[in-house]
Amino acid sequence: MSIIKQNSLQEKHQVSPKKTFDFVYNNSKLQQYTTEAVFFTRKRSLTFPVVVSSLLNLFKESVEYSISTILPTFDLKPVTGSAFSLARYKIDLSFFKDLNKILVDFNQKAPGKLWKGFQLIGGDGSTVSLPASRQIKEYFGVFSSSEKGVKSCLAQVFMLYDVLADIVIDGRISKMADGEKTLLKHCLTDLPESKAIFILDRGFGYFGVCKQLLNQQRDFCIRMSTSNSAFGKSAMGNPSNDFITYWEPSPAEKETCAKQGQDIQPIMVRVSKVKLKSGETELLISSLYDMKTFSLADLKELYLLRWGIEEGYKKLKPKMKLEHFGSRKPEGILQEFQIHLFVMNLVSIIGNAAQQEVDKKCVNRVLQYKYNWQNAFRFVRNKIVDLLRYLHPEHLIEQLIDLIAASVIPIKPDRTFPRLRIKKRKPRLYQTYK
Repeated sequence: MSIIKQNSLQEKHQVSPKKTFDFVYNNSKLQQYTTEAVFFTRKRSLTFPVVVSSLLNLFKESVEYSISTILPTFDLKPVTGSAFSLARYKIDLSFFKDLNKILVDFNQKAPGKLWKGFQLIGGDGSTVSLPASRQIKEYFGVFSSSEKGVKSCLAQVFMLYDVLADIVIDGRISKMADGEKTLLKHCLTDLPESKAIFILDRGFGYFGVCKQLLNQQRDFCIRMSTSNSAFGKSAMGNPSNDFITYWEPSPAEKETCAKQGQDIQPIMVRVSKVKLKSGETELLISSLYDMKTFSLADLKELYLLRWGIEEGYKKLKPKMKLEHFGSRKPEGILQEFQIHLFVMNLVSIIGNAAQQEVDKKCVNRVLQYKYNWQNAFRFVRNKIVDLLRYLHPEHLIEQLIDLIAASVIPIKPDRTFPRLRIKKRKPRLYQTYK
């Protein structure tokens, strides 16, 4: 199978999507996933390459429509949606996890942009709406029921996101019973050590989270609640705006640590208070003890960069329309989540190469410009089947880079908007049937 094979890229692009694809294709982990797989040994239309290519194209219309447009590119006659569904579930979820992990591992070896020599990894959770089929209800559970008895299902998702390179380092989708702190713990367990700073919001400002990060020798900068934490209240009462202290866990925090198998010894943290334009004081807890290397202004800048993961979720959910799943089974939901992460990273890798061309073209303009991510996603999605089919798609890669570089939007400096308190959205009562 031709899984995104690529040769070397011309020197004009410092970031090389082609070298990345070549690494993915030649990695030994993928050699087990071939057309000799036990379920794809018989001669049939829906071969392993055809099914994988169709899935990576994403289903934003109906399954029948998608395969009716994709299969002719392989000189195959359209098949029924049920036939395709039978074939897709024969592909193990680990294939898509490995495919994305190899892509991430290659980029982790040479991170593009750094902050003071550190990779910046934002972590955050969210929820996604699921089709309320019988299998989904049994696996993910029912989140809520309306007065008319209409049931809705939700899943908890979590991402570790390189906010400077726009790469999803790791992503998980799970039952709502697994909170974002639990999914963070699972991600950290599988994540190799690196010179990185983890940037987390108030949902992670707990003793146990900081303890875990310090035990794994990982640096962090976490915003902490000033109202729901005894340590936070105490820190706000300290007259100093930037100091190092020991955090003694409260009885409740000791109990939590005991349940998680953590020790309850106090931890040393740096406490920093940042004044926002709104007049609010932001309380940051970090492991960045060197105040000469990391000033208070640096920490303010650092935490602002966490916004990159919010942009990541904006790409994943409204722009890529993650919630428009093409399956009503848990296996399909898990497959498509991993596929979305892979395509999201693919767009970023090619987009980063295109951004270098944008920077050159716009060097003399008043405003800075960046490539339009929404259009970049559309361009890549339209070409992804061809990228997978050909062993040497150099021309397609160059074409994509040129298309993406030609579609730009201005970066307007110092744009600030008040955080609006929007009423909680009612659960969707429908899902597009695939």
